[in-house]
Amino acid sequence: MAAASTHWRPTERALAVAYCFECGEPLVTGVPPGEDRKRQYCPACGYVHYLNPRILVSCIVHDGERVLWVRRGQDPQKNLWAMPAGFMENDETLQQAAVRELEEETGLRIPATDLDLVVLSSLAFINEVYVVFEARHEAVELQPVVPETLEVRFLAEAEAPWDELAYPYTEPYMRRCYQRLRSGEKEMLLGAFSHNIQQLKNV
Repeated sequence: MAAASTHWRPTERALAVAYCFECGEPLVTGVPPGEDRKRQYCPACGYVHYLNPRILVSCIVHDGERVLWVRRGQDPQKNLWAMPAGFMENDETLQQAAVRELEEETGLRIPATDLDLVVLSSLAFINEVYVVFEARHEAVELQPVVPETLEVRFLAEAEAPWDELAYPYTEPYMRRCYQRLRSGEKEMLLGAFSHNIQQLKNV
């Protein structure tokens, strides 16, 4: 298997647009009237093109002290391990998005009512908000159902692929998850993460 890089770096995304959605005139980059930071805006009609963080949802599924992991089958981070996760679609709730991503990547379907919120984190360095749920399910043998997933396994902490994480910033979450499963305690974590700074606190 491939080894995880020391620091995960997001790929560049082409989010800029050339023309105004309202009047069709070219957009410019600068500080629009009444704003305090650079944005794309239209000098002709005043339209401002806002770029807002995306919402990433994940579901930690466990049975006793074993947790469900998936090995990614496509880039980015192909062959490395992660939790089932993905971005919200329009017209979804957070729970619906987590249930959908879990089923898409593992074939496992869990009712949205069984999910408990355990992590809410800011990933400002990649402009994302990370929302993590947790649910219990019997540790059954699962087979990948889509090409983007190579392997699906329930693993104890000693078996977990800590040196092969697709996204190293998730390690503190997962360590706390295993700790919580051993102790039986409930908690909800608020996090703020950058490339090298990881902060978690129980709220």
